[in-house]
Amino acid sequence: MNAPLRRARQIFYRGSILEQHEKKIIKLTTSSHALVHLLEGVIPPLIPLLMLEFSTDYFHMGLVVTVLSYAFGFGSLPAGFVVDRIGPRRLITAYLFGTGAASLLVIGAGSLITYGILMGLVGLFCSPYHPASNALISVGIKEKGRVFGIHGIAGSLGVAVVPVVSAWIGTYAGWRGPHIIYGIIGLGLGFYSLTIRRQKTEKKTGADKPKEKGAEQKISLLNLIFFFISAMALGLTYKGIMTFLPAYMGENVTWAGMSVNKVTLGGTVTTLALLSGAVGQYIAGRLVDRISAERLYLLSIAVGTVCVFIMSVSTNVMLIAAAVVYAFFYFSTQPIQNYLLSRYFPPHRQGMGYGIHFFITFGIGSTAAAVSGYLADQFGLRSVFYFMGMCFILSCVASWILLVRTREK
Repeated sequence: MNAPLRRARQIFYRGSILEQHEKKIIKLTTSSHALVHLLEGVIPPLIPLLMLEFSTDYFHMGLVVTVLSYAFGFGSLPAGFVVDRIGPRRLITAYLFGTGAASLLVIGAGSLITYGILMGLVGLFCSPYHPASNALISVGIKEKGRVFGIHGIAGSLGVAVVPVVSAWIGTYAGWRGPHIIYGIIGLGLGFYSLTIRRQKTEKKTGADKPKEKGAEQKISLLNLIFFFISAMALGLTYKGIMTFLPAYMGENVTWAGMSVNKVTLGGTVTTLALLSGAVGQYIAGRLVDRISAERLYLLSIAVGTVCVFIMSVSTNVMLIAAAVVYAFFYFSTQPIQNYLLSRYFPPHRQGMGYGIHFFITFGIGSTAAAVSGYLADQFGLRSVFYFMGMCFILSCVASWILLVRTREK
């Protein structure tokens, strides 16, 4: 009688421990995902303050954003391979402690060069996050689809709130304020991550391989090229628009009867517009299983293209409305891209595929920050949105070719 009872108690307690473990993973990955986008998006809302502090221009501020983004993107390429060797939780812990320390060191930054170096360190420590978090969820969570959705929404909310949060903190506590607060949050999450036991990535055996037929084992090299061209162009638009959207909003949106400075106004309006991105991610994630992913991808990019050109010529309500629709459709492309990659790469190569993808979008795409800064200095902030519109057109053409080629198969 005691043996069955003992066995039942073991099963119950083991189930409780596993449930608690999954909850910890969800809490860690969602909060860390929001934080990574607070860290990588902290500079744009502070650009007006930083230009005054360091007596610099848009071009040099764009260079600082580029340094952070290059480190963020290029570091993700080898991170996927490292995850399998030391475990995803360890990399997440390194990201949290590393970014926390580098952010706090901004307290002593007295020149633009020092500030740029510290932002490069922040980007480098952020770089392992995406491949590590995806691996941690994949290995440690049973209902992966639901948690991946929650994880994506947390990231979108981080992107959306960083303009207003950083702008408000920067206005009242100085430009160092947001860095210090985000650094303290990073260190706190770093200590929390230590409470999660290490997850070992399972190696596939020969008996497991026949079950992995859900992904396409082969795909045309040309199709991959067109997909990555489209993703690279979208990466350019993301960094170019997100770097100067708060400043652009501050210059072109006015609220009658309200005396709000441009930094606070630009950050607040940008956040209100970008909140629709989380909704776009959720809806696209639900639709991608029911509608042709390539068709949905092209539709999202095409609508985003129109919105960017409207943003380049509008002000006030029209500008805000165009930005809301833009954010909805731009961020809807992210779950679609992840879905396409899961089909285009076999299971044992998906880590490599996601590594290349993050490298292209965050790494190469970050070039747009410096280029956009140069355009803003020479021709005004509106020229940035014309240039981003051209990048959207390139992505639209590449995704259309991808749709045609996949329909012919």
